[in-house]
Amino acid sequence: MRAILYVVFMLSGAAALTYESVWSRYLGIFVGHTAYAQVVVLAMFLGGMALGARVVAAYSKRIADPLLAYAAVEALVGLIGLFFHELFVGVTGFAYDAVFPAVGGGILLTVIKWGIAGALLLPQSILLGATFPLMAAGVLRRVVDRPGRELAMLYFTNGLGAAGGVLIAGFYLLPLAGLPGAVLAAAIANFVVAIVVWAVAKQMGAEKAVTGPDDAPTRHSGAPPARLSSEKLTRLLLALSFGTAFASFFYEIAWLRMLSLAIGGATHSFELMLSAFILGLSLGAFWIRRRADVIAEPLRALGIVQWMMGFTAAATLFLYGQSFEWTATLVAAFAKTDAGYDGFNLARYGINMAIMLPSTFCAGITLPLITRILVVHGGGERSIGEVYAINTLGSIVGVGVAALIVLPVLGVRAVLISGAAIDMLLGAALFYAAASRFRTVRLDVVAVPATVAVVFLAIGFGTVDRQYLVSGVFRHGRLFRDEPFEMFYYGDGRTASVAVYKEPISGLVSITTNGKPDGSVHESWLRACTSGEVRELAGDDATQILAPLIALGHAPNARRAAVIGHGTGMSATALLGDAQLERVTSIEIEPEVLRASREFLPANRPVFEDPRSEIVVGDAKTHFATVDEPYDLIFSEPSNPWVSGVASLFTVEFYQHLKRYMSPDGVLGQWIHMYESDDGLLLSVLAAIHEAFPSYSLFTTNDVDLLIVASPTQLPAPDWNRVARAVERTGLLCEAPPLRPFDLGALHLADRPVFAPLLDGWQFPNSDFYPVLDLGADRARFLRGSASGFVMLRYDGINIPAVVSDQRIGPLPDRRIGVHGVHRLQLLQMAAAIREGVTSDDSTVSSQQLAEALARAGRWQALVGNDGEGRDWPFWLGEFRDVERDRNEGMDGVVDEEFYRSVYAFLDRHDPPPLLRTAVDLHYGLAAWNFELVSQSADVLAASDNRATWINPDLLIEGGVTAKLKLGDGPGARALYLALVSEYRRAPDHLRRRLIESYLRSEE
Repeated sequence: MRAILYVVFMLSGAAALTYESVWSRYLGIFVGHTAYAQVVVLAMFLGGMALGARVVAAYSKRIADPLLAYAAVEALVGLIGLFFHELFVGVTGFAYDAVFPAVGGGILLTVIKWGIAGALLLPQSILLGATFPLMAAGVLRRVVDRPGRELAMLYFTNGLGAAGGVLIAGFYLLPLAGLPGAVLAAAIANFVVAIVVWAVAKQMGAEKAVTGPDDAPTRHSGAPPARLSSEKLTRLLLALSFGTAFASFFYEIAWLRMLSLAIGGATHSFELMLSAFILGLSLGAFWIRRRADVIAEPLRALGIVQWMMGFTAAATLFLYGQSFEWTATLVAAFAKTDAGYDGFNLARYGINMAIMLPSTFCAGITLPLITRILVVHGGGERSIGEVYAINTLGSIVGVGVAALIVLPVLGVRAVLISGAAIDMLLGAALFYAAASRFRTVRLDVVAVPATVAVVFLAIGFGTVDRQYLVSGVFRHGRLFRDEPFEMFYYGDGRTASVAVYKEPISGLVSITTNGKPDGSVHESWLRACTSGEVRELAGDDATQILAPLIALGHAPNARRAAVIGHGTGMSATALLGDAQLERVTSIEIEPEVLRASREFLPANRPVFEDPRSEIVVGDAKTHFATVDEPYDLIFSEPSNPWVSGVASLFTVEFYQHLKRYMSPDGVLGQWIHMYESDDGLLLSVLAAIHEAFPSYSLFTTNDVDLLIVASPTQLPAPDWNRVARAVERTGLLCEAPPLRPFDLGALHLADRPVFAPLLDGWQFPNSDFYPVLDLGADRARFLRGSASGFVMLRYDGINIPAVVSDQRIGPLPDRRIGVHGVHRLQLLQMAAAIREGVTSDDSTVSSQQLAEALARAGRWQALVGNDGEGRDWPFWLGEFRDVERDRNEGMDGVVDEEFYRSVYAFLDRHDPPPLLRTAVDLHYGLAAWNFELVSQSADVLAASDNRATWINPDLLIEGGVTAKLKLGDGPGARALYLALVSEYRRAPDHLRRRLIESYLRSEE
């Protein structure tokens, strides 16, 4: 029967940590950042547990059968779990709608917000705190001969279940059923545990129950483990229970931050770390199970374990640097596949265990041993609840002091060293209490100087090169070892470790959070312009400057703007370049980011000196709930969504929340990256915006960054002149020519009607409670995926969004472009150069690209100039496609007529295969938007068995279907698609294929 209790107690532990994991996410939605949410959840979770354990300790003797009481408590926890989601939504909605606007800002708002967050967790936390003392008391009343073993087994099984529960919740339950489903699963587990324990209690109660709750202590009377009275022993061990928990959470906070720099700061990384931490505790409890009842000097043994816990924790500083090396090896070793990602996670778990196991193993020994000593030496089963309560109280204080005081003031190394020193000094105190003058070796005499020596060694030598810390090795497997490197700033904040550094080879100065770059500018931007200097808009520079201003260009009446995510400060600087804006508010949750961003002066000087600039430190969602006036523009530029907590800024609930604080014609600008992602994840974000906003447009500021501009009303046509004036007013581009409307217009990708057939009724938009993006982003990052399907909508022979929206774009007016790094503008630039007949040394075009294009043009001229016989027509067609792409791709609905006149003139002089001419007709029709010609050509090609020789099947399907739909021939489009779908080379989840199929469905 005991084995059954161990199994269900393991299930109870899994349910409890499922709750903690899911509550962290719920509170992250409300509190505003997962790092803060973790502190709140831990504090309230542990505080409630301490209170629950203390209540059991006070009333344990009055409980007839603790196992039956335990079953009742599990059932109550499950009952609360059934309704937690509805309770959370109702309470937090009321807070945002009524409480926060009434309170305004200030410390009172923070107190109320955190108080509400805590109150949501307190009832079930109290109940969970009662579970261990009740289960332990119930078992010890029935098994009176081996209390140490039983206590250790209970700690072990409950901890093992908890370690598994973290992983099950994060990797399986949440992707399968979302937050509500995960809570429901935990609640069901509680009910199962309650039913099984009730049945076992009834069975064991009839066979083995002892006569009363006070029998267990009397069966184990004997001399205390030291020359201490029972009262002094109790005080000592309860103080130890507090102190070891206090120190242990110093370790947890430090390791979470340290390892996030090595293995990544994604949500799954934190789940792996937490699970490894708990697993170490449970393994320690398992090891002590057979020894707890037979140790001759338990207090001295406890002192050894306690001192070794601190020593091994300090020693992890010397091992920590190796974790970066290991991660670099793992990133290179595992294939970028789903199986490789699973292996990478398993290996990351191993790294966590290597760092944490020695100390957590020792920590897992202490609590069962402390509890056993007190139970058998006068405390009885009351001691179980007292030890559990004081231990969890120590955890609360440890979390608060470590995360909110020591970490931001002294740094992450100081957190770990402080925890280690505390544990070693506790060990020394135990040596003193257990000391005997008859011993040859007095551990109490050597423990204190040994502690001092370890601390000094850790301070002096337990360092890791900061180049490692900022390398982001978990992304690319690259460590900054001997590379030229200049560190401008480094600081450990409450939510992240922030750095600013320069790579001399590239000249980029970057700001990073937990090793992940969150913005960069070229070093030339950090000095005043020189005479005649011209700076280009490219890469991060283009995104940080243009993305907020493109959004502003859609808000003609904008006076108040807000920027979510300060980063380098360049986005707010760009907005301050607009003379019409009266207030620009930068909202940043991590103060270290603001301090670090001063390293980008003078480029971002307006953020700190312009009287229109306002900086708010806090959570964006809460800030908006307290403002008196709505914003005309909100520009959201947080970190990458795979960073823990960030994905909540891309959810449908967040966008609906923002709409409340926007003016009627207000505009949202949402940046999101396309690198380290995939089309499905990006669609989940776009689906969230699609659900929240009736009008939006997509732009690309380079080929890896996407901007979504949305409005609660109809987006007006953008004022590109306003954008150009703002850029010029910043002075950042020095003497570069003003941006032209053509350059900015060419950045446009698509509008809502393009995606409406696909996203109307989309099943899984990214949501607070069904976090598609958060759960999938880390995998996409590891796989080095790309949401390239969005950018590629412009190419491959037909720009589907432009056709759907009837938006034509012609040739570049000249060879100059204002935005660099955008493939479309580069194509237009090269086409202009080819038409003008420039040479390969032309400085306005990439020399390599132009040389290759000129070589193709030369081969083409040779082909069309040869009127001999025996022509290889398939080869001719391939050359035609290449040259046609050089001249026409990038334009939409406008064709290089001179080129096609020469093509058709050549075909008229010769006798090409009929299908070749039909294929040329299809290409011309797509370029010129002659959809009648495209439709006719597609029908001819589709009816031929030899079409694969002359036309790419994907182009035939997409061009033919799109043309027929533009002509209103829905049945013809469906018939063509069904006839050719077996030849479609694109995967079913490819974005272009998804769009084509959605258009066909909308015609049914």
